[in-house]
Amino acid sequence: MLTELERLLLQGQRAIEAGDAARALIAADEVLKREPAQVDAMFQAGNAMMRAGNTGLALQFFNTARQATDKPHVLAACWNNIGACLQDYRPDEAYQALLQALKYGEPRETYDNLCNVASQIGRHEEALSWADKSEKEARKDASYNRSFALFNLGRWTEAWACFDRSIPQRDGAARSFGFPRWDGKGGRPIVHGEQGIGDEILWASLLPADFNGIIECEPRNETLFARSFPQARVYGTRREQYIEWVDAEQPTHEIEMGGLGRLFAPEPFRRGAFLRADGPRVDAMSQWLRQMGEEVRVGIAWTGGSWSTGRARRSVPFQEIKRLFDVPGVTFVNLEYENRREELAGFPGVLDPRWATKKGADMDDLAALVASLHLVIAPTTSVVDLAGALGVECWAMVDEHPQWRYSPVAGPDAMWFYESVRCFRQQARDKGGWHRVVGMVKRALLDRLEARQAA
Repeated sequence: MLTELERLLLQGQRAIEAGDAARALIAADEVLKREPAQVDAMFQAGNAMMRAGNTGLALQFFNTARQATDKPHVLAACWNNIGACLQDYRPDEAYQALLQALKYGEPRETYDNLCNVASQIGRHEEALSWADKSEKEARKDASYNRSFALFNLGRWTEAWACFDRSIPQRDGAARSFGFPRWDGKGGRPIVHGEQGIGDEILWASLLPADFNGIIECEPRNETLFARSFPQARVYGTRREQYIEWVDAEQPTHEIEMGGLGRLFAPEPFRRGAFLRADGPRVDAMSQWLRQMGEEVRVGIAWTGGSWSTGRARRSVPFQEIKRLFDVPGVTFVNLEYENRREELAGFPGVLDPRWATKKGADMDDLAALVASLHLVIAPTTSVVDLAGALGVECWAMVDEHPQWRYSPVAGPDAMWFYESVRCFRQQARDKGGWHRVVGMVKRALLDRLEARQAA
């Protein structure tokens, strides 16, 4: 016969296994009301918060739980989850937490987590050794995190093979319409998105220009993709569960967008423009910008990604970015998707077209704006992918240990996938700061203006 506390903890565990974080948290709360120092309930509450994406709150529960116990298996699990909570925004601390977990045991996920974090902090060969341990000692597939280490090392073919094997580990990649997986030869396949807006644009670079299958994507990309791949049928239904168009389209196969790499990118490449902005919208944007002056038009952004995708290390502080605004002969256009009116209040010359840049806006509007610019300057965010896909010159400010698409293996100032993107890279001597990088960008912009005047 279970006690009341045991029954509540069991309910909470079952709720977590069912993906119901709210119900798990309620069960943990009921336990902690009765016994405030109950370690299992604190750990369960942390798990519920982590599953819900609230890693900051989860971190507090795991830290409290580890301080309240001396059981090795609980300490190992707590340190492992602390590392998992920290990995996206404080990877150096995450690495130390995961090493701490190994002192108390070997949680099944720890080696794979170490593979991920080691690659994030630039230890790619070391990441591969952790992947080996994950698969040999913990019997846990590490293909997904292994693939990023391999991409960063330039081992392209091996990386795609691992990325391909990792389908069950990737959110959205396992979406199924019930058709055989496409092998890249014939048929009428559904190619469906699997990650973020910028990732869909990057994967679109792998599609042939005359692709005549079906593309399922985010609603925000639908119009842009339909114009750019005129022989394909495009549907912005990626977030929907019940799909009405499948029977009418009569597809024969399906594949997730990331699976195209193994089929169509046997070697690293850099491609020119493959997306097409709407001509009338570009003309209207250009006319509006010309009314502000005949100067060089430069789009500017300084926030990279979300907190869950490394915003802290990818973003450039505004106090550094504003050093660019005194460059003469330039009309700067704000490309930030969040409201930046307070920061820009002291810079009335910076244009702020919120209708095109705000969060949730149709990418066709943003594409028309970007296509009407001479240059885009941004950290590693989706606007870089958009500029590269449109063939617009873009200067990317890249952190020391960037996402694999920005790997320095592509070249000291190059980025994989896009010809028009030039990278200005942070170095170890910058210690996470952006002063030198922004200085390089400013000097390059001044040189560009001098050359233009001379011409």
